[in-house]
Amino acid sequence: MKPPLFTVCTPTFNRAALLQRAYESLAQQTLQDFEWLVVDDGSTDNTSDVVRELSNQGRVRMRYFAKPNGGKHTALNLAVREAKGDLFTVIDSDDWFTLRALERMKHHWEQVPVAERPRLKGVCGLFAYQDGKTVGDRFPSDIMQADDLDLLLRYQVEGDKIGFTRTEVMREFPFPEELKNQIKHSMIYVTESLVWHRIGRKYPTRFVNEVFAIKEYQHGGITDRGRTIHVENSKATLTYIHEILNCGRKIPVKLAIKNYANYIRYSLHEKLGLREQMMKVPAKHWFVTCLPIGLLLRNRDCRLLKRHESSRH
Repeated sequence: MKPPLFTVCTPTFNRAALLQRAYESLAQQTLQDFEWLVVDDGSTDNTSDVVRELSNQGRVRMRYFAKPNGGKHTALNLAVREAKGDLFTVIDSDDWFTLRALERMKHHWEQVPVAERPRLKGVCGLFAYQDGKTVGDRFPSDIMQADDLDLLLRYQVEGDKIGFTRTEVMREFPFPEELKNQIKHSMIYVTESLVWHRIGRKYPTRFVNEVFAIKEYQHGGITDRGRTIHVENSKATLTYIHEILNCGRKIPVKLAIKNYANYIRYSLHEKLGLREQMMKVPAKHWFVTCLPIGLLLRNRDCRLLKRHESSRH
């Protein structure tokens, strides 16, 4: 069988009830040159039964992989290893593509001269809510070329985005699986931006102000539990912040305060002394300035963790 242009990955954990919607958005795509990989990250619900029923419908070329729970980033790594498409995109189980999403992604990719494509990461567009409102910020220009670090530090664009990355680039920059948390019963999490920023140091992206998918945040999901998850996975969060501070680019004042304070905060969770922390950052004056904020944030986190631990019992 001819390899598809796109590999669409859906990492999922106990979201069996939502998979039908994602499936329908794929079955109805105007471009059908794709495969769908569903990676079950240790679900305890009837995900496998639902996937089997969907697969039997035969409307979508799909493959299913079940693995022990290890976090979304490990599910993505598995999918990248198994991907047959040249272009890799992720649609979470609680989101769904617009009708022409893959067709439009392909269109924007084909606007890039063939000789330039190996130098790019891929194409990135927008999410919208069901009411049509854009998730987060739009890009400064309707079509622009930049990298993910530029997007954060220069343009200060925030909010979830969606697009595709060349599969060979994903294989060049796998998600780190050694950044495991040490807190029992907590969700294992590594922010995807850690890898997007690493990719951005080598490959720019073509950003377009076009909606490719609809976003629906779920109660109890990663976004909903953001602060707790970052604290419980302080090693991964600290790695992400440390790489921003040491990226060698100008950091705006607002982001400098935020990231230095959080660097101190998560360093303390990792039991790193203040002297050791200061030695690892490029701007000592920002470290000293943000020290009180970092201490306050860390103390607040400790109270939060105690409440969550009490609620588990």
